Amino acid sequence: MNEIIQPAAAAKETAAKIILLVDDNPLVVMAYRGALERRGFRVETAADGLDAMKKVLPLKPDLVVLDLLMPKVDGTYVLKFIHSHAELKSVRVIVLSDASIADAAQPALAQNPDAVFLKSQCTASRLVDKINELLGIVNPPAPTPPH
Repeated sequence: MNEIIQPAAAAKETAAKIILLVDDNPLVVMAYRGALERRGFRVETAADGLDAMKKVLPLKPDLVVLDLLMPKVDGTYVLKFIHSHAELKSVRVIVLSDASIADAAQPALAQNPDAVFLKSQCTASRLVDKINELLGIVNPPAPTPPH
């Protein structure tokens, strides 16, 4: 009966990291979600900025992958929302968008996301590498084969 009970903080460290993937394009969600799940991440999704704002506080993900150009509430507002809540201080944010750096991305860049990628220049592998870097994952698991 020498059972060791882990404290909640230690249990969180051993659990899969939680990624909130926010994009209104179902094809983008499907592609990146699959790649992230095959590498052991728990992936939750939001189809627009309003949905993201409803989910991010109770979920408290380790990282948010955020599109900028979305219906209802844009990604820049979601980024401001995340940064305005002390309980989300440790949440890392990667902006992944079609918005060019010259126009719609400028307000988001002012909010200091942890990384910014254009969808047209970002592979799933590159995104996973950046997520591992931001979350301090030194020895990431090999991807599991797709189903």
